[in-house]
Amino acid sequence: MSGANQFYFDPYARDLEVFLGPTEARLMELAWERGELTVKKALFYLQGETDRAYTTVMTVLNRLAEKGLLRRRKSGRSFIYTPTIDRAAFLQKRVEGVLACLRSNFKKLL
Repeated sequence: MSGANQFYFDPYARDLEVFLGPTEARLMELAWERGELTVKKALFYLQGETDRAYTTVMTVLNRLAEKGLLRRRKSGRSFIYTPTIDRAAFLQKRVEGVLACLRSNFKKLL
C-alpha cells in the first residue's frame, strides 16, 4: 500500500471501521464484494443505507486510491476503482502495524 504512512486505528470501532472511517469502510466492502466500482454504481449499491452525495462518494473513492487501497483507471467519462489488496491481506497488514506500534511503544516504557 503506497499510503503506508497514513495509519488510522480506532480500537472502539467495529469491523473495518477499526482501520477506516465509516464511508471508507463501506466503500471498500463494496469494492471487495463487486470487484470494481464507479461512483454511480457505488451510489446505486448504497441506496437506502444513507443519503451520500455523488461528490462525497467520489472524494472518498479518490482518497482510497491515494492511500493505495484502490486502483483508479479512466473508462470513458468516469473512473473505475478496483481493490489493490484483498480484505484478508488488508486486515493482516493493519493488525501487524498495530502490533509493531505496541511493541515499539512497550520497549520505550521499559
